[in-house]
Amino acid sequence: YGENENAIRTQVWCTLIAQLLMTVIQKMANTQKAFSVVATLVRIHLISLLDVFELLRSTKRDYLNKRGSPDLYGQIKLIF
Repeated sequence: YGENENAIRTQVWCTLIAQLLMTVIQKMANTQKAFSVVATLVRIHLISLLDVFELLRSTKRDYLNKRGSPDLYGQIKLIF
């Protein structure tokens, strides 16, 4: 972050690249969801192990895997 001309140009380029990548993901997933929805889903699930394309194609809100339970691969399972 910065306020000089070079910093602002860098921020604009980073924003344009991020928007282009989100648009490519939206087109590859062949979804009719709004750009803001795609950007929000990618931002929220960026570090999770969910398949982004399946997440965007899904019309359900539970985002379950094929077995019908949440995908806990790689996640710590806590038993109390």
